[in-house]
Amino acid sequence: MTHEKKAELSHRTNNFDFVRFVAATSVLISHHFALSALPEPLVLKYQTLGGFGVFVFFSISGFLVAQSWQRDPNLIRFAHRRLLRIWPGLLCVLLLCALVLGPIVTTMPLAEYFSDELTWTYFKTMLFQVQPFLQGVFPQSPVAYIPNGVLWTIPIEVHCYGYLALLGMIGVLRWRWLLLAMTVALAVWYYGIHDAEGVFRSGGGRIHEVEFATFFFSGVLLHYFREIWSTPARALMTLLLAVVMGSVLVALDHQLIAAFVITPFIFVALGNASFPVLRRFGRFGDLSYGIYIYAFPVQQTIIWALGDRLSFLQSLGMALAITFVLAWLSWHLIEQPALRLKPKTPRAASREGQLAAQPAVS
Repeated sequence: MTHEKKAELSHRTNNFDFVRFVAATSVLISHHFALSALPEPLVLKYQTLGGFGVFVFFSISGFLVAQSWQRDPNLIRFAHRRLLRIWPGLLCVLLLCALVLGPIVTTMPLAEYFSDELTWTYFKTMLFQVQPFLQGVFPQSPVAYIPNGVLWTIPIEVHCYGYLALLGMIGVLRWRWLLLAMTVALAVWYYGIHDAEGVFRSGGGRIHEVEFATFFFSGVLLHYFREIWSTPARALMTLLLAVVMGSVLVALDHQLIAAFVITPFIFVALGNASFPVLRRFGRFGDLSYGIYIYAFPVQQTIIWALGDRLSFLQSLGMALAITFVLAWLSWHLIEQPALRLKPKTPRAASREGQLAAQPAVS
């Protein structure tokens, strides 16, 4: 059995599709509050429900992408796989936003809209240089990023892929304790020395690239140390330890740090488990990416067109239904066909990669 077939079989027997679906839906629900000019629900005081969903995404991504690198530590094939997962869906939503939605809702004359520089620089997002605005589109929106307020996280995700590949190329991933020390050092600097919570409380901004990287590399570490926690008994013990540590941090009013301590393990462990119903959640497709990238423009369009005639729950229900349909279409017509183009892993390269990924110091 090839390594791709083994990975596909493993994918069908775990809960990751369900966890990602819940995280993406949480982002949608949270943003619906913001787009309705309402305060977003908070998780652990310093993070919105949507932001917490992004924490979950980065944690799971680190865990799964580290497995991909270990199976085949080849930079070209690794980059090829990552881009095939991101680019096709991203290109489609950019085309729809700029060339279909934009002309319908813009307050500008169409000739001016299509001659406006922003209409075409919007596609710089394909190069992970996010251009968040289209001229005249939803000018009354209560949020800053229009028409799609989630795309700014995608370059950070891609940067994390690059950091992982760089660490793999220079051999750091062979020394998992060094990787652990580097991740801990990053977390100590950001949450401690930099005092991310204090900066945020005083009105400063968060360094999202560093913050998301701490979650991503926590997921990476959970892969490289998986023998410590992956059995049911050890998973339960680790979960209890994480909950105790998180509870102490919450009691001390360090809730952002508590989120960092408990989120990666809880959701990676839940995803890695295999529950009778949840493990079959992805049989209709992995809808999480489609939900994530389509929800925001769908929600803004509904509120723009029907906002005064629908209650909050009615508009939310409509947004969920339309977004789920678009996500299903995106998976079956764009994302899944693109993933069939992923390069195969040569047997020799896979064996070498597994040997290279073994920790030199355990």
